[in-house]
Amino acid sequence: MSEARIDLQLLPGYAVHGEERFVLTSGERELLLALALHRRGICADRLTALLWPHAAEAVAKNRLYVALHRIRRRLGADLLSAHAHCYRLDDTRFAIDLWALAELWNAPEQHADDELAERLEDAMNAALHYDIPEWLAPTYRRLEEFRQSVVTTLADRALHDGEIERSMHLARRALAFDECDERAWSILIRSRLIAHDRLGALREYRTYSRAVMRELQAAPAYELAHLFGESLASPTLVNR
Repeated sequence: MSEARIDLQLLPGYAVHGEERFVLTSGERELLLALALHRRGICADRLTALLWPHAAEAVAKNRLYVALHRIRRRLGADLLSAHAHCYRLDDTRFAIDLWALAELWNAPEQHADDELAERLEDAMNAALHYDIPEWLAPTYRRLEEFRQSVVTTLADRALHDGEIERSMHLARRALAFDECDERAWSILIRSRLIAHDRLGALREYRTYSRAVMRELQAAPAYELAHLFGESLASPTLVNR
């Protein structure tokens, strides 16, 4: 391959090089994710422990060398640097979705927009087709929390701007991933109340109550129950 920068979309599982887009195998994807998560480098022993925890040492090392050879052949021999049996992706040659998202996820409300929400939802949907290994699970939980925060932030903004249909739509998108998301339920219920749909608000509240009791064995959050009760009792609160 030429010296052009390669765009690695590891979460959906493909790479773009110039005009060419190709799908990564599950093995290539996991190896590249392991390298991406250890941006400063990771040693061979740690890589084999992550990728093949149940294989004998000699077998795991052979699998690693074969996988590294295939990656180099496919993406370029110089895209991986090696020193003392440690490996690192050359960040001057790669653009990696995980690195780009990591720069944003500590401030989801600041960076929230529709494009980011779509990217994160695509990543989460793609994950449904993979058997996520244990070592990757914390990263996907972080991404899921990030996605939830972005979508509910957009829903909250829409509610604040009086875009009631959009706020309800976005709240439902959040609830499709986590039916116990208190913030999303609050937005959805408040949207119903502002739209003067008290029966709909009551239905939403009851659905929320059943969900948290079923999934968390807990009563609805006090603040949400209090908001809901006051809103129904005092029509003036609907317009606040």
